Amino acid sequence: MSKTFYKKLNNSDITDLIKTIKKIKLETKSHDNNLTKLSGWNKKYKLLPSKKSHVYLAKQKKEIIGYYHVPTYDFFINKKKYKIGSIQDVAVLKKHRKKNIFKRLSNFAIFNSFKYLDLMYTFPNKKSIHTFLKYGKFNFLETLPFYIFPINSINLLKSKFNFFGLSLLALLVDFYFNLFSSKLSKNEKIIIINKLDKSVINLFNEFSKKHKIYLKRDSKFLNWRYDRFVNSPYKIIALKNENQLTALAIIKIDKIFGCNGIIIMDFAYKQLSDFKKILLNMKTLKIPSLNNVSFILLSALTIEIKKFGKLGFLKMPSFLIPRNLNLLFKSKSKYIDNFLKYKKSWLVTLSDWDVF
Repeated sequence: MSKTFYKKLNNSDITDLIKTIKKIKLETKSHDNNLTKLSGWNKKYKLLPSKKSHVYLAKQKKEIIGYYHVPTYDFFINKKKYKIGSIQDVAVLKKHRKKNIFKRLSNFAIFNSFKYLDLMYTFPNKKSIHTFLKYGKFNFLETLPFYIFPINSINLLKSKFNFFGLSLLALLVDFYFNLFSSKLSKNEKIIIINKLDKSVINLFNEFSKKHKIYLKRDSKFLNWRYDRFVNSPYKIIALKNENQLTALAIIKIDKIFGCNGIIIMDFAYKQLSDFKKILLNMKTLKIPSLNNVSFILLSALTIEIKKFGKLGFLKMPSFLIPRNLNLLFKSKSKYIDNFLKYKKSWLVTLSDWDVF
């Protein structure tokens, strides 16, 4: 058996790494094509706002058999800026699994990354979470809650059930959720924002600062994360009261539970009531992709997350969620670790998650 060794990525490794990523994509039947081309690699790991991404490899002879990506961002804890690494896109070729290779690669990557970073966080799947908790000594913070608001219940119910009277039940469900409707005042309107301007960034800043722990959502980060919203599947839906921006949501349409839904990727608002008006009135926009949606789905940690039920959203049981998001963290300092344990201090949205 060839000896496995671990190293940090060099530019000369990138072509071979992309070949390995393609192999693992086929093995796992992943639909994420972002890293299977050099352009996708450059966009995600060279053009990110910090310009700093730490990538680690497991190799046997000249073959890359595993990889571990740690892009870095600006992160605020109690108004102080830190460098955080988000562990993502980690994998080992199928024939080399169950040989402790991922464990050793993870230990090597974490040890080396802390030469450059103050803390790290990740959302591991159920297969790898054990490695992070037991061997990486990460702290478990929370499984992100998922909330759903049905719009066309018959499509949702048909994806799980088939019985006589299903259509009547769906009508009753829709009638109940329509009771949560929130009308716009004569000075308010729902609009689409095609590019980030000062008012958008200011609202994100104001909302973030209501929390003590958050990723910096500035124009550089959001433009990079959402591909500048030009020919992008993401849209910014906003609420304006006269000329003042009071709430916004970054959304995309995706197929989950066998039907199309609106996924809330990120959001910011002045008052929760403003956010409610966006969510429950965005279908009034003449966007063809919104005509055939069956639900709104939102997952986050925020100071008012428990109030989302009052907006009409239902908290989903974990067994119905296609991929539970378990948030783990680790820092250099016990003081920071202790501070990070306060769940109510965090702002986390799907912008923080690594799946683009």
